[in-house]
Amino acid sequence: MKYEHDFTIPSSPHELGNAYWFDGMRLSRAFCQRLPARVADLLEVALAVYAADRRSRRNFRGINTGQRHIHAKVSVSDPGLWNEPTMQSKLQEFLYWLSEDDWSLQFVQRRTLSGLTESGQFLFELPPEPPVTVSLFSGGLDSLAGFAACSREHQDGSFVLVSGYTNERLASLQRTQVQEIRKTLRARDSLATKPTICHIAIPFGLHKIKGQREEKGQRTRGLVFLALGAAAALQAEVNTLWVYENGVGALNLPINETQLGVDNYRGVHPRSLMMAETLFALALDQAFRIRNPFAFHTKAEMCRALKPAGLAHVVPHTVSCDSFPLRLHDRPSQCGYCTSCVLRRQSLLAAGLEDFDPGERYACDLIARRDNVETKRLFGLGEMQGQVYKLSRCLDSLDPWRSLTLMFPELYRAHAEVKRHHNLEADDARAQIVRLFRTYVRDWDLLPRPL
Repeated sequence: MKYEHDFTIPSSPHELGNAYWFDGMRLSRAFCQRLPARVADLLEVALAVYAADRRSRRNFRGINTGQRHIHAKVSVSDPGLWNEPTMQSKLQEFLYWLSEDDWSLQFVQRRTLSGLTESGQFLFELPPEPPVTVSLFSGGLDSLAGFAACSREHQDGSFVLVSGYTNERLASLQRTQVQEIRKTLRARDSLATKPTICHIAIPFGLHKIKGQREEKGQRTRGLVFLALGAAAALQAEVNTLWVYENGVGALNLPINETQLGVDNYRGVHPRSLMMAETLFALALDQAFRIRNPFAFHTKAEMCRALKPAGLAHVVPHTVSCDSFPLRLHDRPSQCGYCTSCVLRRQSLLAAGLEDFDPGERYACDLIARRDNVETKRLFGLGEMQGQVYKLSRCLDSLDPWRSLTLMFPELYRAHAEVKRHHNLEADDARAQIVRLFRTYVRDWDLLPRPL
């Protein structure tokens, strides 16, 4: 399928290209300074790519593979930089990795001042107190658990939590979590100094076209979140963005043989973070780092930091469901049977936090009983258990690493990327990955057998 998109039509600041919108002024106001042109261009490119992705539906009928050929025309302040061959090559390579589509992007001179660099009233009188840690804060369980762990290690300075959202229900949960975090930190009387929490919630989305259906995969949304985080980090005058994601979810191995390519989300895969670092360095003309300190931890291991940090009570305000929010009247907003919900529940149980995650918060409770559950709703759980069985067989072999890479060839290349990204020796990287999956299998062993 071939698609062409022109995002160069002049429009108001909140209607960039008459296709997508984004409140970039929140970044400017939060840090008492306008967005530099290079940062604004990076955000505009990320939003344009996201819009083109959503507006280009895949076709799997007949002999079609679902791959798309997408051409987008985007206006930026420095088209020479974005049209430069090295930049084009790195951008196309990154987008192919995220979506496995053929991308062609043309950049032209912006005719009017971008709304992302306009002046306005600033939200805070002073910038965040150093040292500053900037991290993505999605509203999910991993971002809360990651913050819990890191806040205990760094108990002064400022934490800048960057949230992007496309619906108000998610934004409300993000705000509630931040409120509870602030209350908890204020109550820590034993701390001589207490970190400051700065929350920047940035709405973005597409302008709906009547009768047009959108691609649901959203494989490029990770680029938007990383670009938002990078912009916030640079505004805070730091060159590192922290991403809190468990290692099993980051590597995201296929749960069965039918999952190919972009059937698995790659937004926080080690390779994605490395490619984003390279792309951002070119776009921003300075070195930039993206770090995931939990690349070798399971979700359950991350969650075990919640109680010591006094944040376990915030768990009910997090979401993990692939279909959130479920729009069912007087029903829970999480399904309970998608693989993300299953992993969430398994992890909280393994971490001893099941009391903070009751089954009634899900439309379908697979932990308590499964005798009256529709067969199709058991698919995700069954496939995940099948994957765990394969992992355990590999780990019980005489050469666990060789067995793992034969069963999951994706791990062979991921190992090289993990080694480079985390500056590890080859043997150490292999040992860390083996330990990760060994711990993951043990976490699953703690899952009770329901009725």
